[in-house]
Amino acid sequence: MRRLSEKLTGYVIKAGTVSEELYAVYQYGFQIGLEMLCCFMVCLCIAVYLHMIPEFIVFTGIFMALRTYAGGVHLNSFFACFLCSVMVQTLTLLFCRKYELSIVNAWMLLLISTAFILKAAPVDSVERELDGDEKKHCKGITMKIIIGILVFAMCCTLCGFYHVLSLTASVTFIVLVSQYMGIVKYNTSLQLYK
Repeated sequence: MRRLSEKLTGYVIKAGTVSEELYAVYQYGFQIGLEMLCCFMVCLCIAVYLHMIPEFIVFTGIFMALRTYAGGVHLNSFFACFLCSVMVQTLTLLFCRKYELSIVNAWMLLLISTAFILKAAPVDSVERELDGDEKKHCKGITMKIIIGILVFAMCCTLCGFYHVLSLTASVTFIVLVSQYMGIVKYNTSLQLYK
């Protein structure tokens, strides 16, 4: 991905769209974008194979929205992140196909997970620590996302889409686990640097 992002950045600079001083910024942006696209496409292909496209959309929408602002664990390489993301999404889809949480259990898991997600949000990373204003902004957006998820879950409950409610609860729990793994990794990294 790095080589392809370097070629794309070189092309954009040669075309005169971007100044050469911004090479590193654009190269990094292209690399992250390509890595995310690659992961998204593989997960989409798996969802198509499993005939679970609506579930894929729900998983991806909730997961990406929450992880973007609430934070979570960041792995050290693209391959590790890619492998973990594909495995987590595939296993969650398979779990939700085979098992459906009861309405009460789904709502309990959803409410507990979202409360703890909001409490921990946003999670710092060694690569990117947030300042006070950024933390306040991310926590506010996380709160809005959680309200949206709870409204969505209520609609699923009222419409009888209990399998989607179960999936929603499962995804929020996965984000919660990712957050606390991120907190442990961040604190461990800080201890190693001292």
